[in-house]
Amino acid sequence: MTTKFEVLKGKKPISWRRLMALKQTGDDVYESLTPAWPPAPFKRAFGGHVYAQAVYAASQTVGKGLVVHRSVQSQQVTGYFLLPGAIDIPYVYRIRRIRDGGMYCLRGVDVYQVSEDAAQGTTPCFSAMVSFKRSEKGSKKWAGYEYQDPAKDHIKSQYANVLEELHPENHPSAPGADALWWEQEEQELWSRDAAAFPGVEARKVDMTKYNGNPEPGGGRDGERTARYRQLLFYRLVQDDDAAEREQAAGDLNLHAAAHLYASDRNSLFLIQRALGYEIVRTAMASLSHTVIFHGLAEHLSMVDEAGRSKWFVQEAWTSNGGDNRGTHNSSLWDYDTGRVIATTLQDGLLRFPLDLVAKAEKEHQRAKAEKKVDSKL
Repeated sequence: MTTKFEVLKGKKPISWRRLMALKQTGDDVYESLTPAWPPAPFKRAFGGHVYAQAVYAASQTVGKGLVVHRSVQSQQVTGYFLLPGAIDIPYVYRIRRIRDGGMYCLRGVDVYQVSEDAAQGTTPCFSAMVSFKRSEKGSKKWAGYEYQDPAKDHIKSQYANVLEELHPENHPSAPGADALWWEQEEQELWSRDAAAFPGVEARKVDMTKYNGNPEPGGGRDGERTARYRQLLFYRLVQDDDAAEREQAAGDLNLHAAAHLYASDRNSLFLIQRALGYEIVRTAMASLSHTVIFHGLAEHLSMVDEAGRSKWFVQEAWTSNGGDNRGTHNSSLWDYDTGRVIATTLQDGLLRFPLDLVAKAEKEHQRAKAEKKVDSKL
């Protein structure tokens, strides 16, 4: 019988392998063993957890050499965040074997929790389609190729003024929820109950010198909003035990799941900041999230030849928005090689209360007037 488990607390983050650990409870049915992390002091789980673990659960049903090639959660296909997930109840992953081919295979995943919100396990809280692929490296039938649009030094050259030649670990830890109102209202509770982001260490780059100070509404017709950028460094949190580290290092599907997990980190909060509404308490929810991996499976490995965790960086922006919905776009980069390993697209709901928006705009105008007066003195 599925039961609640104790929510982990404390400042030391657990390893990625432990966070994604599963037990098989039936034919193509798996259950989570570690609670999901809450992005705030609520009993709602970080959506990236069920997203990543659904893919990892599906990988348990495929043959050797098949690595997740394209993870799809899109409105146009099948995947949806359907209900909020609780942090103190295990997830149950039911895998559907849709197709097994020589080079590709396809799995469907429906995720349940035995809770009141999820109709006691009769309604899925999440559903996804996951495609796996065998490597064609060295094939005598096909010519290999690789390309990417941005230059390999794009991150280091485009954002030199904010990176300031700092090592990734010298940037501050990413906040639990990247919104000013959250920091003001929830920081103390979050620091006490859920400060240690598990599995994947995340570092946020201060982009103020690059973005400037966004105007409420994004300026004229929101033209400045699409130019807003955010950089997030991330790397794997490994086990202390050498044997467990070595076991996890060879599981590329486990590493792919970590990239998915990181790609959802504070994603929709970027839209709020880009619109200049960072002080507005916002209702938001992820509707869909698509990640497409590029290139060879070994490019997904998050450890180097010496077994040390490698740094990756997410370059994120918002391309379009309207009618209380917005897109979060990003490229996931191998920081050292300058290779784009994945492209992401997330569709999210964001609602900004009119009275709070008016207050934010008024405060912005007051601050501009004060700055103008100070400049004349």
